[in-house]
Amino acid sequence: MDRIDTTIRREYRNEPETRMGRANRAPKKQKKSSFQKFIKSPKGIVFIILAILSYVGTFYPTGLSGIKNIVLAMVTGVLLDYVVAYVMSRPLRFSDGALITGLIIGGVLSPAVPWYFVMFTTIVALLSKHILKDKRKPLFNPAAVGLFISATLFSTGESWWSGLSMTPVWMTVILLAGGFIIVNRINKLPLVFSFLGTYMMFFLILGILNVAGAGDALRAPYIDAALFMSFFMLTDPPTSPAKYREQVIFGLLAALISGAAYLYLSKLSFLLVGLFAANSLKAIHSKLDQHSSTRRKVMNVN
Repeated sequence: MDRIDTTIRREYRNEPETRMGRANRAPKKQKKSSFQKFIKSPKGIVFIILAILSYVGTFYPTGLSGIKNIVLAMVTGVLLDYVVAYVMSRPLRFSDGALITGLIIGGVLSPAVPWYFVMFTTIVALLSKHILKDKRKPLFNPAAVGLFISATLFSTGESWWSGLSMTPVWMTVILLAGGFIIVNRINKLPLVFSFLGTYMMFFLILGILNVAGAGDALRAPYIDAALFMSFFMLTDPPTSPAKYREQVIFGLLAALISGAAYLYLSKLSFLLVGLFAANSLKAIHSKLDQHSSTRRKVMNVN
């Protein structure tokens, strides 16, 4: 009652309201749920765009069977991350990273791949995230690790159908639009332009020189796979550089190594080989930066 009477007297006398009074009268902001925060975050936008591309990618015969692989990969990834968190005595939180990794794996693997290979690929991918890391950041793109090991050991098919490789050519516009939205949001345009420009120039020159099979890399499904990989895997923030100059070098190296792998190693996983090479360069550069930073601190102390 005293507080109410004081407020009434202050209003009657036209006195300025105190800061405490304004705080008590101000409407409280509602806290956003974790799901709302996720949807508005870069990871949430990636999830939405990948989900749309996966839906559009089903517009071909037997396309719906790919959705089963996506759901299985996402469920496997989320459950595995819960198990790892429990074993490591970490807080049990919903793993949005596992969700996106599952979306990518299910969208890259051929819809004809058996369910147990889908689970194997996802498990390897998520375990690599927890084992191959520098502090809390993975050294390599988790989805790429799982896909590469699965293809190497079991020759699992990769159709990159979420990259719209099995749909009419005009649908590539949807992939380009979705990719631009996320790449622009996370500020990785120099990286993507560097990679795609080098990739196309590399195979264009080889095609002019009549190198066998070079022209195929600029046709579906290879070009769709290159676009998908550059938008959603090459630009993975934990495994790619932030500075523009380093992004250009990163994309250039990934494209050149991918091109060499296409010619001499494997036409199935050549893009993943280029991605690993670029991830390795980024990891080495980060280590050197940490070492030089530590040396400067020691010298300043002395």
